[in-house]
Amino acid sequence: MCIDDCNKMGLICAPVFLLIALACALSSAIPDNCQSLVSQFTCTTNPDLITSKLPACCVAYEDYISGRYVDGNTPRVDISFPTWINYDLMARGQRFARENWFSIGLAVAIGRAAIINDPDVIDAAMFTGHISFTPRGSALNMAGFAAKAMVWYQDVQTSKPLSAEGNDFLQSVNRIRWIHIMVARDIEAKRRRTKVADVVEPSSYANITLNERAWQAFGKDLNSSNIPPEQRSPYVLGNEPNMSIPYFNQHSLSYFMLNAFAYPILMGDVFGIDACDEDLWAFNHLAGVIGYTFGLDDKFNAALQEDLFSAKEFFRNVWKGYVVPGFFNISLRAKITIENFMAGTRLHQPSWTLELYLYRILTMLINVPAPNMYNLLTKQDRMNEDNLKRDLITVGRTYYGENYTTNWARARNTFYTPIKNM
Repeated sequence: MCIDDCNKMGLICAPVFLLIALACALSSAIPDNCQSLVSQFTCTTNPDLITSKLPACCVAYEDYISGRYVDGNTPRVDISFPTWINYDLMARGQRFARENWFSIGLAVAIGRAAIINDPDVIDAAMFTGHISFTPRGSALNMAGFAAKAMVWYQDVQTSKPLSAEGNDFLQSVNRIRWIHIMVARDIEAKRRRTKVADVVEPSSYANITLNERAWQAFGKDLNSSNIPPEQRSPYVLGNEPNMSIPYFNQHSLSYFMLNAFAYPILMGDVFGIDACDEDLWAFNHLAGVIGYTFGLDDKFNAALQEDLFSAKEFFRNVWKGYVVPGFFNISLRAKITIENFMAGTRLHQPSWTLELYLYRILTMLINVPAPNMYNLLTKQDRMNEDNLKRDLITVGRTYYGENYTTNWARARNTFYTPIKNM
């Protein structure tokens, strides 16, 4: 089922890209062009050297949490690209994304659970209601992101656009920014009206029943793993009440971007990616540009690192310090939302059960054995898992070609409408 079928069936078919990507996507491929980069890109940790072309690097890992107290909807003059953008490097990153569409989509799908487990992200998600409480609402959300990702990977920019008007790349990101701004405004309005820090009423999910059998198996596999104690304790977000922390802050947006783009760079082999460093660096630059246009300040843009080694080290620290401990201490709200977006996924791809999804989080993202979770997999689940590793990751591109990504123009017209600053 590819994009033509999606156009016939309607909007919610597109979550296939984000959470399954099993039918209409590209698999990983060994790069056929790994020559040295035409021009390099870097950043600086020396404030005296910062220029319009040489941005500040992201803060050190130890200071990463400080972004939680800074608003994430930083204004973008004329909805522009950053002055430090390297168009050749970004185009190469886009090419890498197209050639590894399947694997990158799979990484995004697995990383989505870590994003949802962030306290600030989950509160905003539950506040809107769509992602956490209705399968169709969650499916629509995933569809919108899938369409935008298609634009980011296909709409190649060769130079600074004369105007953001009609620029698909900039308009797609601008739409996300304005959704964030509107939701943040509504959250703050509720806070002022109710004088209550918690924007999600516990009564809204009091009657939801979880798949406790699956979550217990998930917890047993984590607890019996060889993950060291320091990676099991919850990461500290500070003692201030939520009233003092803006939603869609720099930390939550940066954490979202990292979980959406870092895994092909940090652990590409897990998702079937066999790439040279030059291509990984180019994809990292693309992620940095997207992060800027989202509203990330340079100092909290995780992709802004001095070199690929530094980028991997930063991503690995966040994985060890935030992602892994987060799953050891996963919240009730995150569990509810994960179950709901899996229900949204299953509207069109019933092969992705909650049990199979949790099994893949354990074995692919956290990289631990999962015997308890495996025991819950049905015969069909196990066949789907074997099929993913044996066939789809390794030869998916051969079978699917570029039939999905070459239809991005139709997809963007179907899945989103650009909006302008008011």
